[in-house]
Amino acid sequence: MPVLAEHALHMVVGLTDSYLANHLPVDRVPAAAAVGTVGYFMWFFGLISSAVGIGATALIARAVGAKHRRLANSVCGQAMSAAILIGIVLGICVFLFAHPIAVLTGLEGQALVLAESYLKMLSFSMPFTTVMFVAGPCLRGAGDTLSPALAMMVVDTVNVIATFALCRGWWGLPEMGFQGIAIGTVMAYFVGGVLLFATLLRGRGGIRLHLHRMRPHWHTLKRVMRIGLPSGAESLIGWLANMGVVIVVNRLDASGAMAAAHINAIRIESISFLAGFGVAMAAATMVGQNLGAKRPDLAARSAWLAYALGGGIMTFCGLLFIFFGKYAATWISGDPHVAELTRQCLFITGFIQCAFAAAAVFGGALRGAGDTVAVMMITLTSVLGLRLVGVLIVGYWLRMSLSAIWIVLAAELVVRGLLILGRFLQGRWKHVRV
Repeated sequence: MPVLAEHALHMVVGLTDSYLANHLPVDRVPAAAAVGTVGYFMWFFGLISSAVGIGATALIARAVGAKHRRLANSVCGQAMSAAILIGIVLGICVFLFAHPIAVLTGLEGQALVLAESYLKMLSFSMPFTTVMFVAGPCLRGAGDTLSPALAMMVVDTVNVIATFALCRGWWGLPEMGFQGIAIGTVMAYFVGGVLLFATLLRGRGGIRLHLHRMRPHWHTLKRVMRIGLPSGAESLIGWLANMGVVIVVNRLDASGAMAAAHINAIRIESISFLAGFGVAMAAATMVGQNLGAKRPDLAARSAWLAYALGGGIMTFCGLLFIFFGKYAATWISGDPHVAELTRQCLFITGFIQCAFAAAAVFGGALRGAGDTVAVMMITLTSVLGLRLVGVLIVGYWLRMSLSAIWIVLAAELVVRGLLILGRFLQGRWKHVRV
């Protein structure tokens, strides 16, 4: 429940940013396209950190299940050192290469200018962002989902209030428009990094960050990366494919209407899939801890119960998208054309939320067991072979509509969900050594 609450607030933040961008006095469509495209880069920064976070979750969960607290603390220290280093490197790279990165997205005109300025501002918060993305998985691996959820609730609340206040000029603050959205996000990530680092220093959930544990310990770090790198590669593959989709969509329509509708539909769909990802995190922790306690039967039961919960929520959301998607589309965008394109995308994705849930929840269970290589291979095959190639054919060569692109995306999620479920049913994850 804490993880679901955390993801609900993440959803509110994404919807808030899109709503503000879609309702600016000027440059609404370029601003919406820029906010959505930069959102993909925030996803990317999270994925880079996830290579460390997922490895830490699996090892800490096993250690806690086996009552090996010293190992859990050691893994936590190594994970935080890696997070800080990754954040510094990412921040420097993003600041120096903000313009070419923005150009690669296919954005043009004012949307390109806005995206570049947003990226430069985000670069200053990168070390805090990566600490935030890694500290949470460490705590969840120990079974403490409440502390990271509370910290992220603070982060998301700061984000929503600051972006509205700076964008609209509330409480005597300057009315900064688009720049206010970016500054509010940066402020929130500063707060998140400091809060979660302090939480680990104090100790929660059976683990504690000791500063001497942050000195490099290559054997422990190697174990973390052995589990995390395949999952990080899997996530990176998924990001590259989805970024490819965004570039195709951006270049289909120079006005930015399709890009804005594509991002708006994803923001609304996040009501569903963020709930699934939240349940998947719980499944990863429970599977890892039960395997550490030598109870594979309870690990399997945890995964099935997680799918019953996550799949139920996502299927219900899918029905809402099918029957009531037009109301959400109209709310998020005041442009009738963008709203109609958004509604069409939501109608299509509504039918496959159950399969999307299988990919999310059983994928989380397999990662919690340490079976990350198999999940990586499934994702590689599905995302590159179906998603990216299909979108290139439909959108780039045939120049078909945004709806046609979303049909391809929906079909790929169905295939991926079935493949991941098949891997789980094989049961080999019960015998993976970490």
